[in-house]
Amino acid sequence: MLLIAFRSEYQLTVDPAKNRIFYQNFGQMQGATELPHYRADWSAALAQVQPGFSILSDMQVVNQASPALRAEFVAVEQLIVARGVRIVAEIHIPGLPTRHLSDAVTTSQAMPVRQFLNLWDAAQFLDEG
Repeated sequence: MLLIAFRSEYQLTVDPAKNRIFYQNFGQMQGATELPHYRADWSAALAQVQPGFSILSDMQVVNQASPALRAEFVAVEQLIVARGVRIVAEIHIPGLPTRHLSDAVTTSQAMPVRQFLNLWDAAQFLDEG
């Protein structure tokens, strides 16, 4: 695994052998109003994978994000789609609005996303696909 970024708001790692990016939000994302390295961190991660890659995205902690960040999230989604993502497996806690926040961005990019309740099921799905 290659550590791309470990910031107070998120972590990005890449597993080149699996052609997979792992993204995890942390609690600090809820109060963030800017993410100065977000796009560059994602660009660095995307440079380490080949088209047809997958993303394992752990969204369990964050139940909200600043609307001011939406443009940044959409820009990163565009980079992900342009790089040739095969599938994204997102982990959400039932009842929290993370799925709605995520859907608002990913639906507009037509990115292939599957939602899961836990990390193990999501990883298993990606490993079998």
